[in-house]
Amino acid sequence: MKNKKDQFIGVKQPLSKKLSQLVFILFFSLFTVFSVLVYTSATRYVLHREKINVGRSLEKTRVRLSQANSSLTSDDILEILYNQIFADDIYPHKRQNGIVRTGESIDSILYVSQEMTLYDVNRKPVFSTLRTGMPTIGKSMGKVIISKVADMEGFVGTKAIYSQKTGQLLGYVQIFYNLGRYYSMRQNIIVFLIMMEVLGTVLALVVINSATKRIVRPVKNLHDLMHQISENPSNLEIRSKVRSEDEIGELSRIFDGMLDQLEDYTRRQSQFISDVSHELRTPVAVVKGHIGLLQRWGKDDPEILEESLAAAYHEADRMSLMINDMLNMIRVQGSLELHQDEVTDLSSSISVVIENFRILREDFQFIFENNISDIVWGKIYKIHFEQALMILIDNAIKYSPSYKEVSVVLSVDNDFATVVVKDKGEGISDEDIEFIFDRFYRTDKSRNRESTQAGLGIGLSVFKQIMDAYHLKVDIKSELNQGTEFIVRIPIKKFEETKEI
Repeated sequence: MKNKKDQFIGVKQPLSKKLSQLVFILFFSLFTVFSVLVYTSATRYVLHREKINVGRSLEKTRVRLSQANSSLTSDDILEILYNQIFADDIYPHKRQNGIVRTGESIDSILYVSQEMTLYDVNRKPVFSTLRTGMPTIGKSMGKVIISKVADMEGFVGTKAIYSQKTGQLLGYVQIFYNLGRYYSMRQNIIVFLIMMEVLGTVLALVVINSATKRIVRPVKNLHDLMHQISENPSNLEIRSKVRSEDEIGELSRIFDGMLDQLEDYTRRQSQFISDVSHELRTPVAVVKGHIGLLQRWGKDDPEILEESLAAAYHEADRMSLMINDMLNMIRVQGSLELHQDEVTDLSSSISVVIENFRILREDFQFIFENNISDIVWGKIYKIHFEQALMILIDNAIKYSPSYKEVSVVLSVDNDFATVVVKDKGEGISDEDIEFIFDRFYRTDKSRNRESTQAGLGIGLSVFKQIMDAYHLKVDIKSELNQGTEFIVRIPIKKFEETKEI
């Protein structure tokens, strides 16, 4: 039986398909609306144009036949509408019941699919280009209307003809336009638009499907990447391959940045666990050994009992220091990126730190040499600056067993504040200076000594991380048995740049 996750995956609809369907429906709707508009506009235009043409033909015929002097007869009509030769040619065999019927078009007067019928003053037809049927004069007088003639629907228009010379009524002219051609054209437009819509829809479907797959491909890459990480959370080294300059590309870069942070956090966590297990192994073994010694025979020997308890207490205290140092290191690593735009009153922070050490270590002399008169704002977060300063002072205290004096000097040089922490302790050899910032580098080795205050080498590693986070320059001057100077240069923010704090 499939679990819920498998069932969900089985019925889900790909984003590319959803997007294709949405765009296709939109395109189809727009194309349909466009086709309807084209059809409506084209048919209305043609219909209006043919109606206008009927009116024009009526006027042309009226003007030409108004040249006659008396009521229209077949002879007059043929004489005026056709030249004499053509009239003689068609006259004998085109007359039916006194009406001349001819299928010949009169190109100079009539438009395509137009037919003409002429009536005398008594409204009797005397001439017609219609082969069958003949409309009567009635509602169409003076206007163009739709009517039927011999089962043919069309526009019908009628006008009276008056002589230009006498003003006498000569007869009537009637123009008929067969709408059958219009209906056929309309049908062709419908078929054409349907074919265009079908072909356009098929082509659009192919293009849209291809385009949406291309657009969604980066999203699919991100999806596959997330799926790989969900299957193997420890595999954080993989990255997306999206390089587009759009929102998806930006999302990919943000996601890669998140993976970088997760990888860094995971690495720190693994390193922390490894460091803790490595560093605690020795003190735990020492404590365990002394407890075993007490269990065997030491509890009855006061000297061994006292020695074992002192050693166990010392190692427990050392483990506590280790854990606190490593937790401080992790805490600093997690907050370095959050306060890059902060500024700090360097003089005030130095005074606070020194006063705290004066209370904690009354056996030491702490000197603060402040060479500035105004407030100097350093471009560093207050907590990070004070923590870095405490690490340097604490380091100086540990390695100054004889001459118990630590000095802090603050000065300004152009756009930088210089903070110097000096001691007169054991010093550091030249070959060891480059390693003192390495995590867990043994301070007793770097100080070239056998036994003083035991340390893990974590403090200076944290100090170096703070310096690197703010891109601060650190110089070290040291001489064995003479002392050490840590020189930190911090960029300052001018008074006019500084916001109200």
